[in-house]
Amino acid sequence: MESLDRKQALVWGGLLILLGVMLAVEQFIGLSAWIWVAALAVAGLGAFGLYLTDRSQWGLLIPAYVLWAIAGLVALLTLNVLRDGAVATYVLTAIALPFLYVFLRDRAQWWALIPAYVLLAIGVMVGLIEGGILSDLLIPAYVMFAIAIPFFGVYARNTQYWWALIPGGIMAAMGLAFLIAEAAAQYVAPAVLVIAGVWILVRMFVRREPRA
Repeated sequence: MESLDRKQALVWGGLLILLGVMLAVEQFIGLSAWIWVAALAVAGLGAFGLYLTDRSQWGLLIPAYVLWAIAGLVALLTLNVLRDGAVATYVLTAIALPFLYVFLRDRAQWWALIPAYVLLAIGVMVGLIEGGILSDLLIPAYVMFAIAIPFFGVYARNTQYWWALIPGGIMAAMGLAFLIAEAAAQYVAPAVLVIAGVWILVRMFVRREPRA
């Protein structure tokens, strides 16, 4: 226990000192983004190295992962790989991955799939909206299908849980309704205009002259 406290104190204390020194230097000379990337990556490597000395101290993986995730974010932003909504997708995915790792490491920890799935679903949605793939009624359709999938997964894993088909079916039906509405919306407006024009012309030609 004492060894664990010392290692965690070493990691967090070292990180605070590193951050303070770099921020102080930043005030006098502008540090390149790649210097921050390198510092964050090396700091993460140090925390991971301490974890390797005693793998029972899994808590040291948290600062290592966070530092590497931030370093990756800064690097991708510097390279202009991530833009606008893609940043949100990256952040949400980075948060979701540790939960997914918890489940893959121990399948009994199925609860970790819930936050992982929610975060990934939102991240994908943000990316699709930013890419112009999702818009208008396709957005609620995506949300409904995203909610329905876990219920179908529950039933597929164990058919005795037939009740999962009820909320899953309702959500899927709502998603399908939004898809149909989105497809119909492309033809409703032109059809309404044509019908209105025909109605005006018909009224004009068939209108009877008022009797004297």
